[in-house]
Amino acid sequence: METSSERTRARRLPIAGALACLLLAGCAGAKDTDRMQQKTPQQAAAEFLPQVEQVLSELTIRRESMELRANRCEGERGETRDDLFYIWVGVRGLAPGNDIGDQIEAAHARWQAQGWEITRFRRLDSGGVNLTATDPASGNTYTLDSGFKPAPEAYLAAFFNTPCLQSPQGKVEFGELPLR
Repeated sequence: METSSERTRARRLPIAGALACLLLAGCAGAKDTDRMQQKTPQQAAAEFLPQVEQVLSELTIRRESMELRANRCEGERGETRDDLFYIWVGVRGLAPGNDIGDQIEAAHARWQAQGWEITRFRRLDSGGVNLTATDPASGNTYTLDSGFKPAPEAYLAAFFNTPCLQSPQGKVEFGELPLR
C-alpha cells in the first residue's frame, strides 16, 4: 500500500519537472546589454515581488511553496556573463475550489484587457489551462499552468520572470534569494 509521503512525492514530480524546465528556460537571448537596466539582484527582487504578489492576490490558492532566484541570462549568441541576470519566482499551489482552470481563464481575460502580450494560451485534455503573458510596461513575463495529476483542476505551477538585467556591482551570486 502506498504511504502518504509516497503519494505526496508522486504528486509533486510533474510540478517539479515543470518548475525545473521553466527555471532553466527564462530570459535567454538578451540582445543589447548597452541599453539593459542596471540593478542589483536585491533591488530587482524587491521591485518584482510586489508585482508577483499582486498577480497571486487575484487567485484563490493555498501556496505549497514559493522560491525566488537570481538566474543567469544568455546573450543573443548563447554567451554568458557574470553580471547578467534575471529574477525568477516559482510558486506551487492548490486551488481549494478545484477551479484553477477557471481562475487562469479569468487571468487571461484580465491580462488581455490590460494590453498584455499573450504568448501562450491553451486548454489541455486533462482539463488544465496554460497561460503565459508579458506585461509590455515592465517586460515581466507571467506563467500560470494547471492540469497536473492527481488533481488537474486544483494544482497550479506559476512562474514569473523579469527581463535580463545587468548588475552595476559586477559579478552576481546566482541562485536562491531570501523571500522578504
